Amino acid sequence: MTSIKDHHDASRDQYISHKLYLERRAGNRYYNLGYMSYKVVFTITVQNGQNLYLQANATNILDAYKNFEIALLFNPNDVDAKARIDHLCKIWGPQAPAIPGTGLPGATVNQTQIDAARNEAKTIYRNCKC
Repeated sequence: MTSIKDHHDASRDQYISHKLYLERRAGNRYYNLGYMSYKVVFTITVQNGQNLYLQANATNILDAYKNFEIALLFNPNDVDAKARIDHLCKIWGPQAPAIPGTGLPGATVNQTQIDAARNEAKTIYRNCKC
């Protein structure tokens, strides 16, 4: 007969807490918000045979970026949020080149806007953490 509380349960108690669960859940919520904005930014509209990203404006890009940053503040190991941020910066960041024929205009947001979004993310995170 085995006991209900074996050594595996004892080792799990060391790493799991309700607080950690709540933090990860909040981080996942912000990741999901960021992903919804990310999907909007990458929505392709075809006009006259050309792919256009009509929703790829600075507001939508920075909203996705900000929410992914908040998710990373809750969970620094969130590889998906890191990858999405890198992809946004690669396509629309300050160093992004325009790619003719793809509808990608290049640099849509500048470093000042990214820094402001990062600071706003930190503020939101601090307010949620309390």
